[in-house]
Amino acid sequence: MNYTEVLNRRIKKTGMDFARSRSDAGTRREVLERALSEITEEADQTGTFLPWTEAISLLETDPVEQVLLCALWALKASGEAGMEMAALRSLLTELQEGAAGSMDRLPPWILMDGGYAALSPVVYGWLEGRAPDLPEGMRLYFPSVGTVYGNESVMEDAAAFLALPVSEGESRAFCISAEPGSGRQYLMEQICAAQQTPLLLTEGGTFRNTPRNMNAGVLCVRLYDALPCVRLDKEIREDLLEEFTACFGAFGILKDKDRELAEGAGCAVVERTLSRPDRQLKLRMAQEVLGDLVGRLPEDVSIHQITGRQLPTGAFLRYLHNIRAELELGSADRECLLRTPVSARLNLLAANRTFAELKLPGAQMELLKKLCAMISSREEVMEQWGFGDKFSYGNGISVLFYGAPGTGKTMAAQVLAGELGMPLYRVDLSQLISKYIGETQKNIGRVFDEADKCDCILLFDEADAIFTKRSDVSDAQDRYSNAETAYLLQRIEQYGGVSILATNLLQNFDDAFRRRISYMVHFPMPDTDLRTELWEGIFPKHTPVSPEVDCRMLAQAFELSGASIKNAAMHAALLAKAEDTSVGMRHILDGIRNEYGKQGKNFSSSQKELADAFL
Repeated sequence: MNYTEVLNRRIKKTGMDFARSRSDAGTRREVLERALSEITEEADQTGTFLPWTEAISLLETDPVEQVLLCALWALKASGEAGMEMAALRSLLTELQEGAAGSMDRLPPWILMDGGYAALSPVVYGWLEGRAPDLPEGMRLYFPSVGTVYGNESVMEDAAAFLALPVSEGESRAFCISAEPGSGRQYLMEQICAAQQTPLLLTEGGTFRNTPRNMNAGVLCVRLYDALPCVRLDKEIREDLLEEFTACFGAFGILKDKDRELAEGAGCAVVERTLSRPDRQLKLRMAQEVLGDLVGRLPEDVSIHQITGRQLPTGAFLRYLHNIRAELELGSADRECLLRTPVSARLNLLAANRTFAELKLPGAQMELLKKLCAMISSREEVMEQWGFGDKFSYGNGISVLFYGAPGTGKTMAAQVLAGELGMPLYRVDLSQLISKYIGETQKNIGRVFDEADKCDCILLFDEADAIFTKRSDVSDAQDRYSNAETAYLLQRIEQYGGVSILATNLLQNFDDAFRRRISYMVHFPMPDTDLRTELWEGIFPKHTPVSPEVDCRMLAQAFELSGASIKNAAMHAALLAKAEDTSVGMRHILDGIRNEYGKQGKNFSSSQKELADAFL
C-alpha cells in the first residue's frame, strides 16, 4: 500500500471524527490537533508522508494553518464539499484568539466558494500524489529529454537566463518567437527537461484571467517547482502578461514571430526567434527519424524530394513520422509519401491578424465575432450534445465572404484562423482546374482528403472561378463542367471542417451552392470614417511620417479600398526612402494616383486641385 492510500485512510478517519465532533466545540480542536500530531510524527519517523511534509514547508504554513490544512483535507477525503463559514470562524476562534470573522488572513490555498471554505485543487492534487486539477487554459507538463534540432543556441541562452538570480520585486521573461508549426512548445518543454523542472503552460486565448485562476498557477509553481509560461499566439494579452509579471520572478513566453510585445510590460524580456531548418538539417532529421527505412523508399522518391519540403521544424518532424509509419506498413507509394497538408494545391497563410487590425462596419464585425464563437462551440455541440450522431451529413461550416476587391476578405479569414488557433490553407486554383476531363474532380477530392487529415480552415480565394453557375448542356464540355460544379458542391457539404469562400462576383455563384452555404458576410467599401482609421494605422510606428499628412482629408477626398490604401502607403514609403526624407502628402498622393491609374480612373477636378497643391 502506497503512502497516498495510507494517508488518505488516516485522513478520512480524521474527517469522520471531525464531522461527528462538530456539535462539541470542545473536542473539535482536540481531534484535529491529535490527528495533525500523529501524521507529522509518523512522517518524521518513516518519511512515508513526504508530500504532506513538503506541502507544509512549501506553503510556509504556521501551526494554525497546518490544522486548517488537515481539517480541509479531512473533509475532502470524507466526501464533503468543505467547511461552512460559520464553522470556519468558530474553528479560527478556538485556534487563535482574535481571529474570528477575519477572512482576509486565510492562506492562499483556501478557496471560499458558495459559503464554504475548501482546499485548492492544486494542493489537494499534490497531497494525493497526482497532477493537480487546473483551470481551463492552464496545463502542467512533466517533459522528458528529447532531441532538439537546430535550436541548440536557444537552449543555451535559456539555461543561462534561468540560472540568473531574480531580485525580490523584479520579473523577467524568456520569449520564443516563431511561426505556427515550428515546435515552440516542444522547445520550451526541452528547456524545462534540461533543468529537471515541470512546465506550467497557460493558453492566453482560453485562460480566464481571474485572481482564483492565477492563484492556482502560483500554487502550482510553488509546489511543483514548475516554470510558468504563457502562450500569446492569438492576441497580445497584455493584461495577462502584467499578471505574470506581478506573480512570477521568471517565466516563459511563446508567441508568433509577427507579434510585438508592448513596451513597458513591467518585466525584462529576452527574445529568441526560431527559423526554418535548412536542407542540411532536414537531411539529418530525415536520417535520424527514418533510419534504415530510407532503403524502403520507392525508386521514384528520393530523400532530397522529402527534404525539399518548405515546412517549419515541428511540421517537418510530423511529416517524417508520417512517412515512417507509411514505410513500416509497406504500402507507401510516391503520391502517398510526398503528400503533406501543405501540398502543391494548399498554401499556408499566416494566421497572425487580430480583430483590432480588421476595419469593418459594426454589423459585419459583430457577425464575424459571432462566427468565431460558434465555430469554437462546434465540437461540443456535435459530440456532447449529440448533433453529430443525429445529423451525420453536412456538419461542416461554410462561410461566403463577398464584396469589392481589397475590402478585407482574406484578412478576415486570417483573423478567424488566428482566433480559433487553426492553420489556414489557401487553395491554389491553378493546381485545381484541369482541361482534361475528370482531372478537376480528382484534384478537388485530393484537396479535401488532405484537409481532412489536418484540422484546418480551407480558403477558396476568387471562388467564383470554380463555383460558377451551371449552364445549359450544349456539348460534352458543358456536361463535364456541370459535373465538376456538382461534385464540388457535394464535397463542400461533406467536409467536416471550416471552409471559407471569397468572391468579388456574387452574381456568378450557382444558386444551389448559396442554399448550401452556412453563413454569408458582405464586405462593403469602407466609408469615410473607416478610411480615416485605415490611413491612421497604415504606417508602422518606425516609419517617419511628416506632420502635414492629413488622414481625414485623404479619407474624404479619395474613395479607396483597404488594399488600395495599403498599396498607396507602400508606394509613398518607397518613394520617400529613395529621396531620403519622411513620408509626406505628395508621396501619398503620388501613390493614390498610381492606384487610380491601375483601376482606369482619373482624378476629379477637386482631387486634381488637391494633388496639385502638394505635388
